[in-house]
Amino acid sequence: MNSYSSDKLSEPEQALWSGFPRGAGVDLRTGNPDADDSAGGRHWDEARVIRAEVIAALMLGAQPGEVGHIPLISLKGARITGQLALSFADVRTALLLEDCYFEERPDLYWASLGFTSLRRCVVPGMVASGLRVNGHLRLLACSFHGQVTLRGASIAGALLLDGSRMSNPGGWSLDAERLKVAGDVHMNEGFISEGELRLFNARIGGWLSLVEARLSAPAKLALSADDIHTGGSIYAHRADIEGQVRLQHAALKGGLYLSEAHLRNSGGPAILGARLDAEEGLFLDNLTCEGEITLTHARIGRNMVLTDAKLHDRGGEAINAGGAIIQGPIDARGLGAKGAVSLPDAQVAGPIHFQHANLENSGGPALDASGIQAASAINLSEGFTARGTVSLINARVASYLSLDGAVLLQPDGEALLCWRADMPELVLRPQQVEGTVNLQHARITILRDDKKDWPGQLELDGLTYSILDPQLPARERLAWLARDPRGHLASPYGQLAAVYRSQGRDADARTVQHARLQRARPALAWYARFWGHLQDITVGYGYRPVRAALWLLVLLAIGTTVFSVYPPAPFPDSNAPHFIPLIYTLNLILPIVDFGQARTFNPHGAEQWLSYALILAGWTLATTAATGIIRVLRRD
Repeated sequence: MNSYSSDKLSEPEQALWSGFPRGAGVDLRTGNPDADDSAGGRHWDEARVIRAEVIAALMLGAQPGEVGHIPLISLKGARITGQLALSFADVRTALLLEDCYFEERPDLYWASLGFTSLRRCVVPGMVASGLRVNGHLRLLACSFHGQVTLRGASIAGALLLDGSRMSNPGGWSLDAERLKVAGDVHMNEGFISEGELRLFNARIGGWLSLVEARLSAPAKLALSADDIHTGGSIYAHRADIEGQVRLQHAALKGGLYLSEAHLRNSGGPAILGARLDAEEGLFLDNLTCEGEITLTHARIGRNMVLTDAKLHDRGGEAINAGGAIIQGPIDARGLGAKGAVSLPDAQVAGPIHFQHANLENSGGPALDASGIQAASAINLSEGFTARGTVSLINARVASYLSLDGAVLLQPDGEALLCWRADMPELVLRPQQVEGTVNLQHARITILRDDKKDWPGQLELDGLTYSILDPQLPARERLAWLARDPRGHLASPYGQLAAVYRSQGRDADARTVQHARLQRARPALAWYARFWGHLQDITVGYGYRPVRAALWLLVLLAIGTTVFSVYPPAPFPDSNAPHFIPLIYTLNLILPIVDFGQARTFNPHGAEQWLSYALILAGWTLATTAATGIIRVLRRD
């Protein structure tokens, strides 16, 4: 016999007691939605009161089931007084409670339960560490005022919290550290958490779903899920989260979906996902996020999607995926970011799209892709705007980097920094550039540009390339080189000349080398500048040999004309040959050649000064020509 007799049970308890053996439910609701709302359950009269100890007694076997029936507790619209104490109990009976009001929090510590369902119940928290549930644990549309503890709990089915509200501001709304769920965890349909939602080191066999959920823990951990493992995805479409989301070392067999969600955290990063492993990708499309997204050394399978996302961490990093491995494309078309978008040392297996993106971090890097290894193309084109530096230092791009139509704004700084970058093709046709474009020591096979889009300042020292498109004549390309504030450096001119020579355009190559020496001359000492002027005037530094011939003809014409009119007299007692003005002048101009004229005729007066001038001009012409020829031969 059980310890309860009919005279000890109230009428509603007696109905529950007698109906239990055959699974008959008890419904104490009035039919009036306002009166039956469990939020006002504290005011329900004695006709709706069930003692928790009666429920516990039935679950612990106080009343046996009838043959041919399945005993269970099905109770609706009751005010449950006292504590439902089932700690360490081994219960096989299903528990179904609907629209009930608990005066005290249930104690399910290390209990073993069957299928358990609470729907639209008001519960002042729950103690359920170590709980074992052989089936689903359904807590649907419930209101929990106080911490719910499922630390180390194990659920053979799913954990369903759709529509529930878990409120414990300043503390943990749900502590489910080391929770194990064989199925899914659902927190959808208006689920609200006020306080920290803790899923640290949880193991979930299926999905974790937070679609349209609202999590609120200002400046604290709204979702603490470091080291969580899921057999499926984490879905948080259209979720509203205030506080930090922690997913460090999380391992997801599916993806992380935050499409159209709204995240904000005034106390630091909004998402802390260092070393996150999401096998099916990361989907942040149309996300609004106030606070940094940290994904350092994460592994993202398939896609990383940031299309039309709005990220805001002004003065910091809107998103930091340094060292991340993305096993597919990055789609950031239409991304708006206030704060740096950082991808340093990332490895990306697919193309990277930033078309129509607007990145803003004035005075710092708008896009930091230093050391990135891109197995395909990087598109910073078609409306891409960066207010801050686009840094691709040491980047390795397998296909091409396109800045076709881009707007790069970093006044008084480096708008584009490609120092030591390596890529087969660079399309450098920006719509607008304010700041320096630094291509120093970059290695590019094909460089495509347009005269009308040339940046105001280009740093080209050490840049190597094989093809320039379009193939402009040297005079036009010299204006391109002149945009380097240190344009007299040998490397950019030598590289351009080498490309012209490889195309068989030797005249253009000589024009480039000649121009380099002309630009370098103002920085020399006065005597070197003077000598440079002589070399330039006479032989174009050796790259204009025709000038020497012209000077020779001019000097010959002057000397021949003058000495024809005023021939010099022969030296006394000399066996002078017939005087020939042309040969005499040539003998003066070319001092190392002796035609027998200069040493047998002796000019006087003005003719003598002319002969000295011709001798000096000849030596100067010979010296500058020799110097220039040696320079050309050495360079070639």
